[in-house]
Amino acid sequence: MASQRPFSAKEIQSTVLDPLCLKALQPVQHRGLQSVLHEIGGTGAFVFLFGRAVELSDCEKTQAMALQVVLSLAKYNQHRVQEMESCNGYSMIHQVLIKSKCIVGFHILKTLLDGCCSGQILSLSEDGQFKLDPESNTVVQDVKLLSEVLLDWKIWAKAQCGVWETLLAALEIMIRVNHPQQMFNVKQFLKAQVIHRFLITCQVLQEHRDEHLTSIPRDVCRSFVKIFQEVLGSPPDLELLRLIYNFLLAVHPPTNTYVCHTPTSFYFSLHIDGKLYQEKVQSIMYLRHSSSGGKSGGSPGLSMSPSGFTEAPSEGGNMVFSTPEQECSPSVACEHQQQHPESFTESPSPSPQSPTDQQDRSLDELHKVNQNKFDSTMGDGSIVQGITETLKWAKEDLLISSCESAQTVCDSREFPPCQNSALVNSCEAGSSPGQGDEETAGRRGESEDRFDSPGDEGVRRPASLKGVHSVQRSQSNFASLGLAFPAQNGSLAIARWPSLSDRGVLPEDWENYAYSHTYDRTYSKPDSTNDRSPTEDCLVLICCGLYDLLRGVLLILPDLMLEDVMDKLIQPEALIVLVNHPSPLIQQGVMKLLDAYFNRAFKEQKEKFLKNHGFSLLANQLYLHQGNQGLLECFLEMLFGRPVGLDEDLDLEDMEKIDPFRKRCIIPILGLIENSLYENTLVHNTLCVLLQLLNACPKVADILLDNGLLYVIFNTLAALNGLENGILLNDYKLLVCDIQQLLVAVTIHSCSSSGSQYFCIIEDLITLLGYLQISKNKRTQEMAVTLQFRVLQSAIEFIKTTANQDPQKLTSSVHLPAPQHHAIYQKRKSIAGSRRFSLAQSDTLLMKMRSVASDELTVMMQRRMSQENPIRASETEYVQRLQRLTVLSVNRLIYQDVSQDFFDLLNIPESSIHQSSSARQFEQPEENGNPQPIGSKTTFQKEILKLMMEGIKIGLGSSGRAGTPRQQWKRILWSCKDTFRVQIGRLLVHILCPARPLEERKQALEIVYEPSHSEILRECLSPGLEHGPKLALYLYELLHDHKDCLSKEEQTAVGIFMTSLKLCGHRCIPPSAPPKPDLIKAIKEDQIKYESEEKTNKSAWEKKMGNTQQSLIQRLDGKSKDISKIAADITQNVSLRQGMERKKVIQHIRGMYKIDLSASRHWQELVQQLTHDRAVWYDPASYPTSWQLDPTEGPNRERRRLQRCYLTIPNKYLLRDRQKPEEPVKPPLSYLFEDKTHSSFSSTVKDKATSEPIRFTRKCVSVAPSREITGELLLGKSGMYFVEDNAADTYDSPSPQGETEPASFSWTYEEIKEVHKRWWQLRDNAVEIFLTNGRTLLLAFDNTKVRDDVYHNILTSNLPNLLEYGNITALTHLWCSGQITNFEYLTHLNKHAGRSFNDLMQYPVFPFILSDYTSETLDLSETTIYRNLVKPIAVQSKEKEDRYVDNYKYLEEEFRKGARDDDPMPPVQPYHYGSHYSNSGTVLHFLVRMPPFTKMFLSYQDQSFDIPDRTFHSMNTTWRLSSYESMTDVKELIPEFFYLPEFLVNREGFDFGVRQNSERVNHVNLPPWARNDPRLFILIHRQALESDQVSQTLCQWIDLVFGQKQKGKAAVHAINVFHPATYFGMDVSAVEDPVQRRALETMIKTYGQTPRQLFNAGHMSRPASRLITEGELPAAMGLLVQFAFRETRELTKEVVYPSPLPWIKGLKWGEYVGSPSSPDPVVCFSQPHGERFGSLLALPTRAICGLSRKFCLMMIYSKEQGVRSMHSTDIQWSAILSWGYADNMLRLKSKQSEPPVNFIQCSQLHQVTSCAWVPDSCQLFTGSKCGVITAYSNRFTNTTPSEVEVESEVHLYGHTEEVTNLFACKPYSILISVSKDGTCIIWDLNRLCYVQSLTGHKSPVTAVSASETTGDIATVCDSVGGGSDLRLWTVNGDLIGHVHCREIICSVAFSNQPEGVSVNVIAGGLENGVVRLWSTWDLKPVREITFPKSNRPVVSLTYSCDGHHLYTANSEGTVIAWCRRDQQRMKLPMFYSFLSSYAA
Repeated sequence: MASQRPFSAKEIQSTVLDPLCLKALQPVQHRGLQSVLHEIGGTGAFVFLFGRAVELSDCEKTQAMALQVVLSLAKYNQHRVQEMESCNGYSMIHQVLIKSKCIVGFHILKTLLDGCCSGQILSLSEDGQFKLDPESNTVVQDVKLLSEVLLDWKIWAKAQCGVWETLLAALEIMIRVNHPQQMFNVKQFLKAQVIHRFLITCQVLQEHRDEHLTSIPRDVCRSFVKIFQEVLGSPPDLELLRLIYNFLLAVHPPTNTYVCHTPTSFYFSLHIDGKLYQEKVQSIMYLRHSSSGGKSGGSPGLSMSPSGFTEAPSEGGNMVFSTPEQECSPSVACEHQQQHPESFTESPSPSPQSPTDQQDRSLDELHKVNQNKFDSTMGDGSIVQGITETLKWAKEDLLISSCESAQTVCDSREFPPCQNSALVNSCEAGSSPGQGDEETAGRRGESEDRFDSPGDEGVRRPASLKGVHSVQRSQSNFASLGLAFPAQNGSLAIARWPSLSDRGVLPEDWENYAYSHTYDRTYSKPDSTNDRSPTEDCLVLICCGLYDLLRGVLLILPDLMLEDVMDKLIQPEALIVLVNHPSPLIQQGVMKLLDAYFNRAFKEQKEKFLKNHGFSLLANQLYLHQGNQGLLECFLEMLFGRPVGLDEDLDLEDMEKIDPFRKRCIIPILGLIENSLYENTLVHNTLCVLLQLLNACPKVADILLDNGLLYVIFNTLAALNGLENGILLNDYKLLVCDIQQLLVAVTIHSCSSSGSQYFCIIEDLITLLGYLQISKNKRTQEMAVTLQFRVLQSAIEFIKTTANQDPQKLTSSVHLPAPQHHAIYQKRKSIAGSRRFSLAQSDTLLMKMRSVASDELTVMMQRRMSQENPIRASETEYVQRLQRLTVLSVNRLIYQDVSQDFFDLLNIPESSIHQSSSARQFEQPEENGNPQPIGSKTTFQKEILKLMMEGIKIGLGSSGRAGTPRQQWKRILWSCKDTFRVQIGRLLVHILCPARPLEERKQALEIVYEPSHSEILRECLSPGLEHGPKLALYLYELLHDHKDCLSKEEQTAVGIFMTSLKLCGHRCIPPSAPPKPDLIKAIKEDQIKYESEEKTNKSAWEKKMGNTQQSLIQRLDGKSKDISKIAADITQNVSLRQGMERKKVIQHIRGMYKIDLSASRHWQELVQQLTHDRAVWYDPASYPTSWQLDPTEGPNRERRRLQRCYLTIPNKYLLRDRQKPEEPVKPPLSYLFEDKTHSSFSSTVKDKATSEPIRFTRKCVSVAPSREITGELLLGKSGMYFVEDNAADTYDSPSPQGETEPASFSWTYEEIKEVHKRWWQLRDNAVEIFLTNGRTLLLAFDNTKVRDDVYHNILTSNLPNLLEYGNITALTHLWCSGQITNFEYLTHLNKHAGRSFNDLMQYPVFPFILSDYTSETLDLSETTIYRNLVKPIAVQSKEKEDRYVDNYKYLEEEFRKGARDDDPMPPVQPYHYGSHYSNSGTVLHFLVRMPPFTKMFLSYQDQSFDIPDRTFHSMNTTWRLSSYESMTDVKELIPEFFYLPEFLVNREGFDFGVRQNSERVNHVNLPPWARNDPRLFILIHRQALESDQVSQTLCQWIDLVFGQKQKGKAAVHAINVFHPATYFGMDVSAVEDPVQRRALETMIKTYGQTPRQLFNAGHMSRPASRLITEGELPAAMGLLVQFAFRETRELTKEVVYPSPLPWIKGLKWGEYVGSPSSPDPVVCFSQPHGERFGSLLALPTRAICGLSRKFCLMMIYSKEQGVRSMHSTDIQWSAILSWGYADNMLRLKSKQSEPPVNFIQCSQLHQVTSCAWVPDSCQLFTGSKCGVITAYSNRFTNTTPSEVEVESEVHLYGHTEEVTNLFACKPYSILISVSKDGTCIIWDLNRLCYVQSLTGHKSPVTAVSASETTGDIATVCDSVGGGSDLRLWTVNGDLIGHVHCREIICSVAFSNQPEGVSVNVIAGGLENGVVRLWSTWDLKPVREITFPKSNRPVVSLTYSCDGHHLYTANSEGTVIAWCRRDQQRMKLPMFYSFLSSYAA
């Protein structure tokens, strides 16, 4: 450090304090931060600091420290807590935290947690590691911080890796079970609406309402659920349950919110062809494709931990995060393994090595390690029950990092991305831990997974894949890192790795578990085919957790609460809808919840569910999605009441015990079978399960059959065949075999059960198979036929076997011994063991499968045959069945053609009888790839024949002994003999028919080897059917035509056959008979006859079959209709409820948007409050130093005020010494407003607009000088809003102080003062609204009609302050009689003619007045100095007149000739002038020095200033050009020439260049008579406008511009015709040619627009008298009130008086008391009061009030009335506000008889020292001892005792010591405050912000006042050498001058006569009792008013509102009034005194 400067010798000597110093010593109060804070901006100052720290620093630690300061301030001081509330601190902090500049990492998290809680929960150790303390006992203190910041996703979704997770881990710790204050924290959580906030987060995510929230990390999802679980309470809070349940409904994908209700899409509707079938097959193909080749999931992958995160399990279980300063790189997966203190309870896995060791070891080793660990955990075969049972998530580590055991972490920070891919491959190559030893999921060979289809492109994703999500083909290396498997329900079941079927089923979940949210952000851009997104993943996780939670709750719910929950809250109908979800995990969650519901349901509830076909609806829902193992297992669990694996052996003993309702839980499985086809294993396992169930339990079999089992099987079969080459042959065979097994099982079930309905099942089965034959698919047709035979065969076989059984043997095997049962299971397991993707790699495998299947059937048959089978069929039933079966078989043998090669697929032994041969049969060699048909049709045919013959033989045999056979089978056959008789004949005829193949015909010959064949034939050949003749004919044909092909034996057999026929009496043609022609002919005829007979029979049979099929299919229609209706009803109810829930989210999002908007607004206010040059965070570099015109209008529409702005004009346009730094300076905290959607002001407007009901909206354009903004006008309940269309386009500058006005506005109805219809671009389509604060808005609409609508709507609203604006006649009368000035009159005419400051093309127009801009002196009574107002400006000289007239004549000629062909533009009507006296060019030309017009000028002029010589540089030049030098320049003036000196000065230093005479263009050169003072020029110019000369001729100019000479003949005569495009009524739309139309539009926008015509006759002139200003009022009181007090009177004699400026003659002083041109003042009133007054106040009612020192008068005036009722300013309400009480209360007294009432309790820190009230806007300002000013906005109300209530309060910071005086100047909307610290500050009343300081006072200001006519400000301070200094400033803070006064000035006031007709004065009350008047033009003393009787200091003085009286009050309390000597007889104003006793 630099050494200190030594003291001076003088300082060293004086060790003793000077006695004078000692005297002045004051006791110093110790002041800490808290006690000073309120003076510099309260907590807001530090909230700002935080915002600024984030802006300036990129270090998270620094940002966190700034935040810590704010939070710690608010934490320990109650006053600060309230401040935080009142300044919306939390929402402002939130606003910063969500911006990208704010780094949300662990430091910020720690700071927020510390701020919210009583103690530390996240600590930072020395080595920079963050640790969560799992034993922390901290409690939540700040609920608001918790709910608004900690629970808001917007902050955490953008946070660094792991931060959100850690936050939730911390929240979990706070409500953990062993936390001593758990209940308290839970209550705090509930207060913070934790559940609501979490759920809303998820809903916002699901509705995709925010682009920043794309997913939620998985650990966060888990924690959400865990926190819910703790917070729910036990018994649970019903409201919270309802929230959760409604949430689940709301986030259900709306497109899936329905119950399938179209019968064709029901699971049992047959579709073996057609569109639906095509779609099904396509989607299965697609899924097969994507789940085989496309899926990169064969091996489990790595889970990476985030960079820099290390686990330290050794640290007593603390969670440790080391955070490097940089953010985690997104390329690393952030899967946070949170280590909890509890041990990994559920698995005894070995302790992990330290992570660093693990990193270096190879992955293979890791594999081995895991393999062992897994085996060790699984050895005992126990299944770890997941969350379902325990509901304890995250007590263990939930994610098994796949390549290691759950507790090792592979930190992949070291691997660069390229190595990751290598990693992946090694990973995939290794084998993964399998399911015990039986299952090793190796990498599947790619080759066999592929289809035989040509290339992958062949598989398109069909559009029909509703809700079925594809698996992403490996999207990136990361995706293929594989994953850890979750168990079916998302929690971790360690003991069973899923089989591949799981993997096929859960593709989505693979991805969920595969990567954490960072992947989702970086890598998984969902491709077009993949509709899955990370969003859904996290939602799936949460929903699953919540379903599980609800399930757990439901299971343990106290019975008392059941009634409130079941059906009222959890409704099965809704669950049926919810199961329609693309995620299998959610489907399972819903089903498990439904299961729990059934567990607790009453009988009635279950019955209702069944009555509504609940299970069928479920099956239909599931039918919409792909099948999956988890779901199937869910249903098995529902069935058995315990978890059951799909490939585990079912314990069939339990089956009988299951209650009937539960058995129905099997129905939904039917909806899954067909859609499981994409995964062979899955469908195989499912079919096996069904087979076991059919086998074990007849009841279940019945339920399945009743619910469409057969239809489902056939749909599945059809789909399977549709896959064509999409499936390997062996797999195909296996599945076909499964289907056949099932059909056989159904057959056996139906055959064995007693009752006719059972046998119908077989008939239906056969019929349905017949229906399958009409399929277009060849395979399906053939298989249908084959299966019919198979079914018939197995049925006959069954009856035979049953009848042949030995009854004794049967009883012993009723129940198979368990070992046998288990053996089958083991056999099946061993087959499924390899569980490759292709199931049947080889034929041997297929054989094994078949033998297992046949074992199953054997078992089933044995069960069913057992006599203890309760529903066993009786013998008679068997007889009937056998007869029917025979007929069915024979019909099918006769009428159906069977292709040979299909029997091989079905070649499965039906029963144990065939068992022995099965192995042999399968070992046949393959030939040409097709195994020989073994069980072919012929075999069956033989068997049937054999059977029938046997029956007849028994009949023959027994008839002799006349008794039925004893053995059962024989008895049955014997009973069937009659049927057999008929059928044998038919069959033989069919077989021998010449149409059959020869081989088959030969078979029939075998009958002759039967010894008793002739008897059999005799029995069978019925004469009626001509069997004999047919056979004889066919045998003859056989022998005759095919003799060569028959062997000897066969020929012999034919002979024997014929002989037998003869024996039966049938005539045979002997084979030896010669072939005579007639014989041949007869044979031919017979053959043809028999053939046609055959055909007829066949078609009749087919027709009959068709009918049967139809009726069978229609049988389902009834059921379908019922189901459909119920489904539609449910859909309607549930989607309605969902709609309501989703609406809430939209409302919430709107609410959030509003909070954001208002936070944005609060930030703007804070920035405004704290960054100006008198505030704590002032930064000279970024504070705006430029000024622009403030568009607020003052009295007479004068816009005198400037406001600060950032000049956005490039340096090249500025003079060298005025150039700004090249880098554009951004205002502080601009990053908070850069977000386009919150363009600063628009946000405020939208904020307000969203918070009230809107009754009317219309599109419109807001027209401002700088731009036109399209948007919408909204009319609300309390106000109106204009909201721009999109903030982004019009967004200009981030600060409200930019050069342009904000794009959106809002205003209340109270603020509306006037509404006028307007033109815009020459169309009558706009409206202009004038507000009480001086703002105006011009809004243009599409057309006149819309505008009229809006106008009407505004006027019918309640507008308390609307002026009833008078008509023009009344105005003219007021002007003519001298009651308003010329300036006022012109202003009003411009307003009535539609001229607006908002539209540069319609800017108000004022006349050139003077023609002399060269003289040194001026005499305003001289006529020669004025321009000729009779003529337009361009023709002030005669020679120009002629040229314009000639021009007109020439154009008139051209127009008469009409258009020529070659002319691009047709001639227009003739005109004198091609340009106009007022247009945007003119306005910008004049205002080029005044921002924001400079920028508009540059854009108007193609980004350059005009040529220096053409730039507005001299008044004289401008006059010369306009009046006679230029033919094109016809400019008139703009109103600014009469009141705004600033526009003539180049304040900003623009570089306008150098003229040809080498003179630089800078300030405007003024005439010599203005003495180079722009202010004087404006003042003199204004007086010239009001001169008698102008007053008399002004009417002529009015005629030209607004009157009769504006158009028509009068205009031609007056040489006053302009281009037609400048007149109203120019209809652009009528022009058809687009070029011409565009040209015309451009003309309208640039040429200028003539004002609306106001007068049709000549305007009357004003009598040549002086303006009568008697009874003049301050202009500010508004036009109409002034009229009321201007009384005309007779003239008095001339008084000789000096001119205000010696070199200007003819200036008017005015008529106020003390005016040099009026008679001397005299005292007209004097009254002592004995108490010193604080102030005197003049009221607009002409009364004067004297107020005690601590009083302030509050008044509300009734609105000004229209012109017709003129005497009317009434006081609507008034009260005296008093302060200075010990309790720091502000009190109000509004009724004389009552004591004061309390109004505002001020803080002890803000002791009120002064007050000011602004009547129109109801604002109250208080100044305090500490220097802070408080602004209260109030509104008048009848509800409170005080009658006014405070709506809002704002603190204004700028003074550092006591505020001694506040002065409000309402007309110009400013407040001036002065303080003991010497400062004097101007504040803006409209925006409540700092404007500037008036600097240069040598001591504190003692008196201040402002002029109501000009806004000029007078300040007085004590002078150094005694006396006072009086300074005069413009309203914009420019010092006009100052004057020293030897006496002390105690008070000041301005006179208030209209400008232009008076030179107002400043009256100063001196300490010697004298009142001195100074001229406001140059501060020259004008006169002194003395009163000999009083020499006490004049402490207050004021002019009455009409200026006729001057009131003074001296220090003793005497009030004296003065008036002009000639007005003594006038009525005195009332004087009211309010002394201190008044408020006692």
